[in-house]
Amino acid sequence: MGELCGGEYLVIDKSVISEIKNSLNIVDVIGEVVPLQKAGRNYLGNCPFHKEKTPSFNVVEDKQFYHCFGCGKSGDVFKFIEEFRNVTFAESVNILGERLGLAPLVQTNSSPSQHHSPHQSLYQINQEAAKFYHAVLMTTKIGEEAKQYLYQRGIDDELIRHFNLGLAPDESDFLYQAMAKKFDEDAIAQSGLFTLSDNNRVYDSFRNRIMFPLKDDRGRGIGFSGRIWTEADVANQQAKYKNTRATVIFNKSYELYHLDGAKAVAAKEHELFLMEGFMDVIAAYRSGIENAVASMGTALTPEHVQHLKRFTKKVILTYDGDNAGQNAIAKSLDLLKDFQTEIVQIPNQMDPDEFLQKNSPEELAKLLKESRISDVEFWIQYLKPANTDNLQAEIAFVEQIAPIVASAQSITAQNTYITKIAELLPDFDYFQVEQAVNSVRVRTRTQVQQQPSQRATIVELPMAKRLTALVKAENQLLHRLLHFPYLLQEYRNREEFRFETQTLQTLYALLCQNGELTSIDLNHLDEATQQAYYQVLEENLPDEIAEGELQEIEARRDRFLEEQDLRKQSQLIRDSSNQGDVDSAVAALEALIAQKRRME
Repeated sequence: MGELCGGEYLVIDKSVISEIKNSLNIVDVIGEVVPLQKAGRNYLGNCPFHKEKTPSFNVVEDKQFYHCFGCGKSGDVFKFIEEFRNVTFAESVNILGERLGLAPLVQTNSSPSQHHSPHQSLYQINQEAAKFYHAVLMTTKIGEEAKQYLYQRGIDDELIRHFNLGLAPDESDFLYQAMAKKFDEDAIAQSGLFTLSDNNRVYDSFRNRIMFPLKDDRGRGIGFSGRIWTEADVANQQAKYKNTRATVIFNKSYELYHLDGAKAVAAKEHELFLMEGFMDVIAAYRSGIENAVASMGTALTPEHVQHLKRFTKKVILTYDGDNAGQNAIAKSLDLLKDFQTEIVQIPNQMDPDEFLQKNSPEELAKLLKESRISDVEFWIQYLKPANTDNLQAEIAFVEQIAPIVASAQSITAQNTYITKIAELLPDFDYFQVEQAVNSVRVRTRTQVQQQPSQRATIVELPMAKRLTALVKAENQLLHRLLHFPYLLQEYRNREEFRFETQTLQTLYALLCQNGELTSIDLNHLDEATQQAYYQVLEENLPDEIAEGELQEIEARRDRFLEEQDLRKQSQLIRDSSNQGDVDSAVAALEALIAQKRRME
């Protein structure tokens, strides 16, 4: 059935959404990215949506929802994926469906009649080009020579097929002749796979290069990177790699190689390896590490970082061990400040691919998993003076590294780093380095104290609202209507009945209309109403309805409403008296006395 959601048209089946939700345990899904501990009937952990030291993030297994008592966020498993990975509801449905082995369940389109992306022809032409290049590599004589080159690099036929590697023949328009039969001129022109000469002749953009197909995080073909492989091209100083030019579907400053293949493992392992090149990612795959990606011949950009945030909170920087690689790490760490970061130390200035060529896949796997250092350890090594006998260089180093050490969350870790620094410097002992770090700590505390508005931003958290007695009673009533259909039918027949709390009335009206509240229904509602729904679910009521329970809840509710009216009447009396309106004040007082008598 069709549903409008967030300006997009969703081809969606509510029964399938319910099936996904019923087939997954929210504790397992959230537990992959948030460490949870059993706490009575529920699970508790540190909230992934705000910084906290004391766990306040509660996952309620029997009701399959989460709630943070610190920041107030609540939701079901779909809402968690939306919030945590910064995706739409439709994308969260596909992500969770993928866990169950289901094909993409939801299509997002601008209209019901449009079932494809407006750039579908560009995805298709890249897919067809990938098949073409792969066939050239696997079935031609020149392809056999290129395969021998790959074999020497440790890439066998299985890896060639897995990464769908190909070969662009050394011909001027071989690909164009094949694609011109299948695609119109507009797709040809916008694909980035061809160039137009001054005499209006079309040429292939890639010639005589090993071809690495590039995909977006959904696995759609978006472009290529071609690598030289012949001695002649090396001698002619051809560019080592050449990428598809920027198109409407390809931006090398945003896309990451192999993210479509790495994202599922990254979700399970809670980390993603970030490497420099395609061959490094393939080397990692050969060693059993599947959650590795690479930027495409460009330095890490803010756009890359935003893209990474959708899939991981922890990045393992695995750049080349040479000076250029270490400089790239230093630049990347500043961009990755919102991530937990570690750095793999590769010996002898090698990259992962070079290390694998000289060692076994098992040794590379061990290196990637065990030879890691923290970002602070990296800065200690990176910033240490080349000449540790130079006192001025030592002083400059301590002044530079002290703020970095002080930024470490753990005091134990800070003390360890101080020890490492002192061991590097002949003219400094532990206490002198510690004094420099302490000086930064004191200065930071003073700055925070002098900036109250900033302190409030750091310390104060949006707390969950305390419920009034009226809202509490109405929550309990709606809780029963949600879980007992026969009660809902009874209240439907009471045409005069409505909830005083507006968000609950909105939920009740939707419940009466549909007979249930699904994830799709909730997704259409504003944030306040969604949060009200999860507050209702938080009510810890017995499984069975006690005799007279509903009457007692309604009696409490009516009493709270009457008390609310009394407060309004009292306020009206005060306002009228203050304004000198004696007649209105007397009338309000008489109404107040009459109402109190009725309550008695």
